[in-house]
Amino acid sequence: MARQLRSLRHVVLLRQAWASSAHTRRLFSSAFSFNASNSEVSSLSAHPSVEHQSLVTSIPNVEALQRVRWILQQPQRRVLLLTGSSSSESPVRSAMERDAPAFELERRGHGIFGVREFCQLLLRESGRESRVFGHAQLSALLLHSDLELPGVNRLAATSTLQRRKGVQDLLQLFRLLEREGVTPKQYAAAADKAGEQVPQELAETYRNYRELLLQHNVTSWDGLVLDVLALCGVQKGDTTMQDSFSQAVLKEYTDVVVDDVQRLTPAMATLVGHLCGQPSVQSSASFSRVLVDGNECPQTQILEQQLKNTAVDAGRERGVTRISLKIGDELGDKRAKMQAFAKQVLTQSPGESGAVPSPIPFKCWRFNTSETEERRVGAFLAQKLQREGATQATVVCPLYADARRIALAFQKQGLPVRINGDQFAAATNSTGVPIHLFDEPGVNAVYSLLCALCFPSDSRHLYNVLRSEYFAFPAELLSWLMEKEHRSHVDLFPVLEAFVDSRGQSLWTSLNQREGEEQEIPHLASSQLESGLEIAESFVAIIKRLRSECHQVPAAEIVQSFLEESGQLETLLSPSSPEQERKALVLADFLRELETAQKVVGSDQVTFVAPYLQQLRETNLTSSASWETTLEVTNTNSTAKDSSIRVLPLTARALESIVTDGEKDCSYVLVLMSMRDSKFPGRMKRLTLPLPYELLTEPYPVQTRAEHLAQCEQLAYEALTLGDYSEVVLSFAELAALSSSKGEILSRIFQPIWHEGDRPAVNNGNSTRTGSSKATSPKISPSKPSQTAVETNAASVNESSHFWLSEVVGVLRQFVNRVFLPFLHHDKGLLAPGASSRAGAVDEKATSSAGETNAEHGKPLARTEESTASSEGTCRSPAPASSLSYEPRHLSYSQISEYLRCPHRYYLSRVMKLDGDVSTAMMFGRALHEGIAAFANSLAAAQLQGEVTEELKTLAAVEAEEAFMRVWVGDGYGLFTSKEQAEFLLDRGMTALGEFIQTQYGDLTLEEIVHVEKGFSFHVPEAKMELRGVWDRIDRVSRTSDGSSSFVIKEFKSNMGGASRNMRKLADESLQLKMYMYAFHQIFGEAPHGAKLQQIGGNYNTSKTKPRRTAGDEGFVHYSEKAVQEAKDAIVEVAEGLRRGDFEPKPSFGECAFCPYAASACHFATDDASFERQTARRAARG
Repeated sequence: MARQLRSLRHVVLLRQAWASSAHTRRLFSSAFSFNASNSEVSSLSAHPSVEHQSLVTSIPNVEALQRVRWILQQPQRRVLLLTGSSSSESPVRSAMERDAPAFELERRGHGIFGVREFCQLLLRESGRESRVFGHAQLSALLLHSDLELPGVNRLAATSTLQRRKGVQDLLQLFRLLEREGVTPKQYAAAADKAGEQVPQELAETYRNYRELLLQHNVTSWDGLVLDVLALCGVQKGDTTMQDSFSQAVLKEYTDVVVDDVQRLTPAMATLVGHLCGQPSVQSSASFSRVLVDGNECPQTQILEQQLKNTAVDAGRERGVTRISLKIGDELGDKRAKMQAFAKQVLTQSPGESGAVPSPIPFKCWRFNTSETEERRVGAFLAQKLQREGATQATVVCPLYADARRIALAFQKQGLPVRINGDQFAAATNSTGVPIHLFDEPGVNAVYSLLCALCFPSDSRHLYNVLRSEYFAFPAELLSWLMEKEHRSHVDLFPVLEAFVDSRGQSLWTSLNQREGEEQEIPHLASSQLESGLEIAESFVAIIKRLRSECHQVPAAEIVQSFLEESGQLETLLSPSSPEQERKALVLADFLRELETAQKVVGSDQVTFVAPYLQQLRETNLTSSASWETTLEVTNTNSTAKDSSIRVLPLTARALESIVTDGEKDCSYVLVLMSMRDSKFPGRMKRLTLPLPYELLTEPYPVQTRAEHLAQCEQLAYEALTLGDYSEVVLSFAELAALSSSKGEILSRIFQPIWHEGDRPAVNNGNSTRTGSSKATSPKISPSKPSQTAVETNAASVNESSHFWLSEVVGVLRQFVNRVFLPFLHHDKGLLAPGASSRAGAVDEKATSSAGETNAEHGKPLARTEESTASSEGTCRSPAPASSLSYEPRHLSYSQISEYLRCPHRYYLSRVMKLDGDVSTAMMFGRALHEGIAAFANSLAAAQLQGEVTEELKTLAAVEAEEAFMRVWVGDGYGLFTSKEQAEFLLDRGMTALGEFIQTQYGDLTLEEIVHVEKGFSFHVPEAKMELRGVWDRIDRVSRTSDGSSSFVIKEFKSNMGGASRNMRKLADESLQLKMYMYAFHQIFGEAPHGAKLQQIGGNYNTSKTKPRRTAGDEGFVHYSEKAVQEAKDAIVEVAEGLRRGDFEPKPSFGECAFCPYAASACHFATDDASFERQTARRAARG
C-alpha cells in the first residue's frame, strides 16, 4: 500500500513540476530578451581558474545562464547549478530546457538543483532520507506530542487557540535557527552564557524538537540543510571537517555556478561556500542581486568567507574576484532616473531640489470603493490590450488574498489573467479565504466519518456526512430528526435507527406526544419521507458495520470499505473529467497524511488516529492538488507572448518574477493596486520569543514598527525599479467594501510620489476583442466572461488534462486498498463571499446554558415554495439552507448575538440543534456567575433585614463559595488536561470570586440590590417577536450630583485568562447592555440610569490583599434613545433574517477560531470556491 501511495504521489509531484516549469519558461523568456538586447554582457574567464567570481548588482541579468552555457560547450566539464529558489522556479533552468531536455543534461553529468532539493538528494543517496514536513505537519506533530511551551504558563493556557499560537511562535523561532544553521548544542551554549531562564528553556525545547523529528524520521525544509551541514562538518564552532563526504558530493562535478544568492538562507550560503571550496572544483561563480548599487549581499559575504575557510583547511588557496556588469548608456540613464524617482519612497521625502519627476508616465488614481477600482483598472488594462497591441501588464497588490480577488475580478471582465507563483495562489479561494486539505470536497466527508467513529456521541460529524452530496439527506426531514434528538437527550444515531426501524413512525409519535398537543409535520418533509428512509437505511447499515470493525481493522481499510460500499470506487479509479481527477488526487494527499498519522501515534486504529487528524486539520494544511488549479490564463484569445496580465502580491518572493521583457514592439505597464494604508504597510508580524542575536547574521528579523516600515519601503522601491516599464499606475480605494463605513487612506509608503488630479480614461465601449467589451465600459457591472472565452478556456483545460488523466488512471487502478471518495459536502447556497462578522459581546452565561434552547424554537423549518420542486429530484444534492424560513418562538440576546456574528452558526446550533462544545472557560464563567448570584441574594436578604454585619458578610461569602464549588464539581469533570491545571484554575476562580466580593463592599454608591438573575419577557412590535432574557443584577444606586437614586443594570463577564480588557470600550460597543436597558424601560415603564459591564477576575498577578483600584464609571454606559434604537434595529434585523431564511456564513478569524462547528459541520472555505457558483447565485438574486 505504501509503495502504491508513493507512486500516486510521484504522479502528483510530476504534474506540479510540469506546470511550474511552463510558468518559469515564460517568466525567464522576458528576462533574457531584455538583457540580451540592452546590455553589454560582461565576459567571464574562458579557462579554468581557482578564482571564485562573484557578481553583485541591482540590475536583473542573465550572467548565470551565460556562464552555464559557456561551461556546457567545454569538453570534459560537468557543471552543478545551484539556485536560491526551487529548481522549478529557476529561470536559468527554464532557459536551458529550451535548449535541451533536463534528462539530457543529467545524462551528460550536469546537475540543476535548488539548494534544498540538492540536500534532499544527498540525504537520500547517503541512506539518511527523511520525510519532509511542511509547517502544518510540524504544528500538528508538536501539538500531538504536547511539547512543553517555555515562557508560558501551561496551566493557564487552556484555549486550543492559545496552544496553537504557542506552537506557531516556537516554530517561527526554530525555523530561524535552522535557517542560520544553529544546532541545539550551540543554542544551549549561548543560552547558558546569557544566564537567563527563558532562553535556557527555549534551548532545551529546541533540543527536544530536533530529537522529536529524529524519532519520527521527519525533518523540515530548512532542517535538510542543517542535516547536510552536519554531515559535512561545517557547523558553527566545529574545528574539524568531514572531508570525505564533502569530496564525494562534488567528485562528479568540475564547476559550480550559484544563482539567486540573495535568496539563500545563511545556512545555505555556508553549505554552498563549503562545496565551492572543494579541491575537485575547477571554477565557481555566484550571482546575486541587491536593492541599490553599492550595497553588499550578506549571503554572498557568507559564501565567500566559507569558501576561503574550506580552501585553507584543504591546503588550497582560493581567491575571490568581484566582477561588474556593464549596460548601455541609454538604458543606464533611464534606470538611473527611475531609481532616483523611486528613491523618494526610501527616504520618505522629495529630492533636494523638490520632487523628482518620473521618467515614464506615472498616474495616481483615487476611487470610492474597491469594486469601482477593480472595474476601472480592468477597463484601463482592456484598453491597453486593445489599442496598443502586444502589452504585458503586472498588477501588484498588498496581500495574497488581494491578488486572488483582483485576478478573479479581471477574469469576470474577460481579461487574460495569470497568477505567478502557485504556492500563494493555491492557498485561497475566490473570496480570499484559505482552502485547506480537510475542507476539500473529496476529503471532508471521509474525515468526518473517521471522527464520527472515534466519537460516537458527537452528532456534528454524523450530520456532516449525512449532508454531504453522497447521502444528501433532505434538510427539512433532518431538521425534524434533530429536533427529536435534541429533546430526547440522545445523540443522532439512535434517532436514525429508530426512524428506520419504525419506517418513519417514531418521528410522528414524538411530534404528536410533544407537549401534549397534536402537531403535523409539514407537507414538504412528509413528501421526503420515502427518499429519506432509503438514505437513512443505507447510512445506518454502513455506520453499524464500520463501528463494529473500527477496533479491529486499520483506519485506511475503514476508508476503503466505506468507499467501496458507497459505490464511488469506480469513479475514483477511472476519473472522466479534471474535476474527478482532482478529487482523487486530493484524497491521495489525505490518505498520505492518514498513513503518517498512523506512524506518529504508533497505531493504525481509528481511536488513536482521529485525534491526530483533528490536530492536523487545525493547522490549515493545503492540498498539493490545489496548486494545479492556479488561475494562469483565463482567456486564450491572447497568447502570453501577445498580451497578458499577471497579478502578484507585494512580497519579496513574488517580486522575483517581476522582471520584464524589453522587446521594442511590446509595452509594459505596472499597476500598484489597492495600496491603502491599512493593508500596506498594515500590521507587522514579529517574533514574540527572545532571539539569540549572537547566533544570527544580519539583517535580523523585523521586530519593530520602524523596521517594518523600512522593509515595506524597500519592497515598494524594488517593485518600481525591477522592470523596464513604459507606464506606472498607483491606485487605492477610500472604502474597502460597500458594506464598510471605515474610510481608507493612501499607503504612507507611496505618499512622497503621490499626486492628485489624474482620472482613469473611460472607454467608449467599442471593443474588437472577444470577451473584453464588457470590461471596457465602467457603466457595466462585473459580468460573466463571454461564451467564446469560456468555451476556449474549457477546451484548453480538457486538452491539457488529457495526458495526465490517462497517466493518473493507471496509478489509481493499482490503488485498490487505498481509495478515496470525492463527494461534495457543501451546500451550494450557504456562502456569502467576503462577509465580515459583526462584533458582539460574548454572553458566557447564555452560551453555557443548555436549557434555554429547549423552549426558544418554534417550527423547525419551513421551506419556501420556489425550492420545493427540486426536493424530489433524482440527483442527490443538499438543499441550500439559505432557502429555509425559520420562525422562533422568541428571541434572546444570545440568539441575536449569535445570528449577527454568523447566521450559519445560528442555523447549526438553533435550527439543526447540533450541540456545541463545553469548554473550560464556559464552566469557569458559569461557576463564577452562580457564586456571585448566591452572594448577591444573601446580601440582598441581609439588606432587607437592616444593617449588614460582618457576620452576615462572612455568611454571604461562604454561600458564594459553596455555590461556586457545586457548579465546579458538576461541570468541571473531564475538561482539564491535568490535575495540576484543575487545581490551578480552581484557585484562580476562588481568587476572582473573593476579589469581586471585596469590591462590592467598597461600592459606596450601592443602596440596594433590587433583583438577582431576574428574568424578563415582552413583545417587540417592530419585530413582531417576543424578547426574553435574564438580568444578572439590578441595583439601586445613589447619584452623587443631586442625592437622588436610580437603577443600574449590571452584567458580569468572567476573565479566566487574565488578559487586560478595555471595559469602557467593551461597554460602549455592547449590544447586550443596550438591549437590556431597552427591556428595563419596557418592563418597568421608566428608563434606567444606565448599565454596567463588570469584569470578574483578571487581577491574578496582584496581591489578594490589595485589589486593583479602578474608576467607578469603568464599563458604564448611560441610557439613551440612540442605544434603544440600536437594540430595536438589531432585533428587527435578526427576526427578518430568520423569516427570509438567510443563514449564509460570515467567516472571520475571530469567529471561526472559536466556532464549535468549524471542525465538523461548517465548511465555508470550499462552499464558494467555484467562480461559476458565485456568478450563478448573483444572477439568480439579481
